Amino acid sequence: MEKDKLGRAFRGTRGKVVLRESVTVSAAGGPAPMQDWKPNDLTPDLSRAMTSQTLDAARDAICGVFGVLPGLMNSATTGPMVREAQRHLAGWTLQPTAMLLAEECTAKLGTEVMIDVMRPVQAFDVGGRARALSTIIEAMARAKELQLSPDEVNTALTLVNWGGKDGAA
Repeated sequence: MEKDKLGRAFRGTRGKVVLRESVTVSAAGGPAPMQDWKPNDLTPDLSRAMTSQTLDAARDAICGVFGVLPGLMNSATTGPMVREAQRHLAGWTLQPTAMLLAEECTAKLGTEVMIDVMRPVQAFDVGGRARALSTIIEAMARAKELQLSPDEVNTALTLVNWGGKDGAA
């Protein structure tokens, strides 16, 4: 009855008051556990909802569907990784799509159309260009040394998508 009397004393205040009786009992071997007095949050605990991990997994899955390497979105990604991810995207996703577009444009316009998305992702930094040029010159000298014919050189170039009519660009 004390609970009812106490509850009536709160009349006139805004909101509702919840009064709880304790389950603490002293009979039969001592008091019961204080389980009814532990704090309970009424709001969700977002730290346990794994929102950050869910966002990361969703972003990585969407990137994968569109051919973008998930590492490109990593905060620790460096310049070389960005360049390689861009080359990957251009080579495996954008260039095949560009080839389909070029084929359709060629059919509709009546003249050969070429769309090349690979050239812009080549090495444009001075060091990268110098290494690429050095490698190409060494390869040309080696081809001359081996007395390869222009057709044999073109076949080799086609294998790395640099030859004529290789279908890459």
